[in-house]
Amino acid sequence: MTAPLPFPHWLSQALPEPGAWPVWTVRSVHLLHLTGADSLRFLHGQTTQDLNSAPPGCLRRSCAVTATARPVALLDVLADKHAARLVVLAGDGPALHQRFDRYLFPADQVTLLPMVQAQQVSVLGEAAPALLAAEGITMAPPGAGWCSVAESNHQALLLRGTDFGDGVPGLRLLVPEPHPLPPWLDHVPRLTRVQAELLRLQQGTPAWPSEINDAFNPFELGLAGAVALNKGCYLGQEVLARLVTYDGVKQQLRLWRSCIALGSLPEDNVLQGEDGARAGVVTSRSALDTGSMGLAVVRRAWLGASTLRLGQEAISLSLPAGAEFPAGTNPSNEPPPLETHL
Repeated sequence: MTAPLPFPHWLSQALPEPGAWPVWTVRSVHLLHLTGADSLRFLHGQTTQDLNSAPPGCLRRSCAVTATARPVALLDVLADKHAARLVVLAGDGPALHQRFDRYLFPADQVTLLPMVQAQQVSVLGEAAPALLAAEGITMAPPGAGWCSVAESNHQALLLRGTDFGDGVPGLRLLVPEPHPLPPWLDHVPRLTRVQAELLRLQQGTPAWPSEINDAFNPFELGLAGAVALNKGCYLGQEVLARLVTYDGVKQQLRLWRSCIALGSLPEDNVLQGEDGARAGVVTSRSALDTGSMGLAVVRRAWLGASTLRLGQEAISLSLPAGAEFPAGTNPSNEPPPLETHL
């Protein structure tokens, strides 16, 4: 049997054998639920994705940002008829709920329901749909991004795709707390927390608060696919539009690797070029059997570099598999910018 996904060799070594797939992982997420005829219109103005055109059953990845385009949360928006649910993939769910409540006006035909928590089960691999279908769980209608399904004695949500992005095929099941996870998962291999984190890093999926914070914008974090530039006015739209129009994206997310063990790396997160100039900052770290890896945000002048220095140690750089940047923001050979901060 061939490998289920085109992972690089160093990652394949850290994951279950190909014959063990599909596999699963689980984590707790916040769910926000809005009902009313203006639900999608309201979210259209509060997040970066085009939601006015989203039909019922559609799933679209989006971001909530500040007026200065700093990310507050990474979201999956589940469109419904006169309603919408938001899965907070990364970010402060309670703070986002408070923000929506603050921006709602009495004239809006929107009701913001209490926030709830759910267990997000990601079943990973090309055979994930067949595995769930064998348990009587199927995506309906065909081609939908999400739907409600019966699971034991309660309703759950079935989502097409995984929270790792398009690079890792599979399905997700959102099980509301405190309901238990499906018993059939006991017969499916489960990824360890470390293995799930390695997948996240390899795909370049931003996490909170390491990448989703007020130091970066969605374009720098490889989230261009979650931003619609032609949808009209929304919070942060002017800043994001200027960044693309005037080629203002000054840094980008990168995957880094080192043969040095995680515990032996310098604690300082500042990356330097060969000349000692500040070249970026490490945002995430994880251990590998063969060393260490993580994510970093690298300044434009060094985007073409294959290595940088973390303290006295050299680290290699590559593009995360799932990162998407605006067109025209390619690595350049221009001189380093004069600023000394990110």
